[in-house]
Amino acid sequence: MRRHTFQDRLHTPRRRLTAGVVSSLGMSIAVVVSSAREDSALGAPPLWPWLLTGLQVVSLWAAGRRHWWAWLLGGSVQLPWIAYAVMTDQVGFIPGCAISASVQTCSFLNNSTRTNRSEAMA
Repeated sequence: MRRHTFQDRLHTPRRRLTAGVVSSLGMSIAVVVSSAREDSALGAPPLWPWLLTGLQVVSLWAAGRRHWWAWLLGGSVQLPWIAYAVMTDQVGFIPGCAISASVQTCSFLNNSTRTNRSEAMA
């Protein structure tokens, strides 16, 4: 049986971050495509703010409970929020979403690195 090395553990955060980016892009494409077909006054289906807010609340709850995926989810939700802001002409959301994505992604990476170091020492 092969024992995992420290190098193997470093690849896990990258895979998780890649999965977060891919899911974020997928949700952003869904926002854009569904908004292109929407004839409402806002310019996007009313489902999106509820769904995105729900995901953000879940990520904050999970961060408080120290789940590894919490910061990743929070950072991943920001790109769909930016797509929503563009599609609904609410560009004031964009700076806050960009800052939030940066902070939450850095928190995910810092937490992953700290976890990997403590596992390597064990």
